[in-house]
Amino acid sequence: MSDKIQIEESSSLVVVKFLDQILDGNSPELIDTLSTILEKGKPEVHLDLEKVVIVSSLGISRLLSFKNKADEKKIAVKIINIQTKLKETLKKLMLDQFFGL
Repeated sequence: MSDKIQIEESSSLVVVKFLDQILDGNSPELIDTLSTILEKGKPEVHLDLEKVVIVSSLGISRLLSFKNKADEKKIAVKIINIQTKLKETLKKLMLDQFFGL
């Protein structure tokens, strides 16, 4: 198991818990995790950002790409447990509705 990402699965849901304060888009772990989740094809994915304080610009790009690919596969993606300041940042980028915040 990773020290930066934890995955919990049920028959219809995958919860991805990011355990680091920084969500780095350069992380091979992030890329592999998101790719694996798309391959599994579960109908719903929750991205738990409770511990995340900062998302790099590439991290935002990776999340956007993941959401777009998930939409193509009819996989619902939702961000949960987001820090207030990070939520405000996503609102400023007009991404809050895109991620269901």
